[in-house]
Amino acid sequence: MTLQRKLRLKRQIQESRLRLIKLNEDFAAPLKEMIYVATKDVKRISTNGACIYFDPDWFQKLGHTETDFILSHQLMHIALGHIDRPKYYEGDRFHLACDIVSNSHLELLGWNYDRLPHIGRIFSETFFPAMEGRSLTAKEALDCVPFDPATMEPGVRKNYMIDSETWWDQKEDRGENGIVVLSPDDEETEDLSGGEKTIGGSRFFLCKEHFQQEEKVATNNDKAHSGEDWYKSVANEIMSLRSCLKQNSYDGIDNDFAERVWQRVNSGNLKWKTLLNCFIREDVCDYSFTPPDRRFQNSDFFLPDYNVLEEKPKEVLFMVDTSGSIDDDVLSDVYGEICNALTQFNGGLVGMLGFFDVRVYPPVSFTDAEALFQIKPCGGCGTDFHCVFDYVKRYMQNNPPVNIVIFTDGKAEFPDESQADNIPVLWLFSDKNIIPPWGKFAYVDTAQ
Repeated sequence: MTLQRKLRLKRQIQESRLRLIKLNEDFAAPLKEMIYVATKDVKRISTNGACIYFDPDWFQKLGHTETDFILSHQLMHIALGHIDRPKYYEGDRFHLACDIVSNSHLELLGWNYDRLPHIGRIFSETFFPAMEGRSLTAKEALDCVPFDPATMEPGVRKNYMIDSETWWDQKEDRGENGIVVLSPDDEETEDLSGGEKTIGGSRFFLCKEHFQQEEKVATNNDKAHSGEDWYKSVANEIMSLRSCLKQNSYDGIDNDFAERVWQRVNSGNLKWKTLLNCFIREDVCDYSFTPPDRRFQNSDFFLPDYNVLEEKPKEVLFMVDTSGSIDDDVLSDVYGEICNALTQFNGGLVGMLGFFDVRVYPPVSFTDAEALFQIKPCGGCGTDFHCVFDYVKRYMQNNPPVNIVIFTDGKAEFPDESQADNIPVLWLFSDKNIIPPWGKFAYVDTAQ
């Protein structure tokens, strides 16, 4: 490994560690005491309680949110005693149960993502029956995972395994079998630490007594937690962090989640009537007096005509990409285009507007330009199209949109068409070099 690459990885870890410590020192302080080891002898990332081992080729692809999440995920495995599980619980099935429990606890810290681009689907509920992971121990969750990812093809297996248990049992290793990128003895650079004191020690995690106690508890009462007092301490920290997140909105784990700005603009170039013609339905009315039934025009009766066709636009779900690559000028152009659609349909457009980057910010209904302007865009991380369709399946199951319009620059991996669940999708790109693998598409003229 070159010195330059090692320094980049070190900086990535230091920045993530500092973000997490600023958010909650008690929870993230153990990150200061850990040794970070780059090695190819691991699938993605793993820990033995004293070290975090990671594949450098995979790790360097992670964005801020992904790095913060996966380090927190390793801490939660340690906190909940998963790495001290008895030998007979080795394997992918038990590890997936541990992941579900850990991810569910992390939701209380603000990590409510369905998917992250380089990590994949984040499971926080068991499969059958479906239960919140944090209501169970890992061993209880195991009974609700009725399959073993180890029996699957590698491409399918990786959809269920976001990290590895490779190093859980190798408690004595301190980085001898890899390249130590960062250790507790390394000093923070001034521009990174901002002059803050080094944080050491921890109320829980990483002490020899914890491992011994955990082994004893797991044997005696089949619990994955290291005693009631310890667990209450962790629970209190989680609740404290949750309160902090409510007070500080997005100013927390990921400062990229900021409120965005769009301006009132009236310009719009798209011909929405043409674009949405496949989304317009002809409803047959039972009857109408305009015009009357011509079969009786010479009689004394004035009767309604049947089977009159009326065009009605189906409900449109607009999803706008607010990732870091989309600037506020482009968002303003998107605002103008949606206003243009409202004008062309002359009040007949039924719409919902939501925003997404690597997660979905819940859609809000609108009927006119004024209501549209009151919906404040937010976001700023990477881009993940999967989260849009995951959100629709999970939260709009009882009233799904009949069509989805996605504004984006297209700089992300496209999901398989099956994820749209037969809902027509219209892609609108700000980059005219992007061609999607499926769905209808058009290009939005921007100021850029």
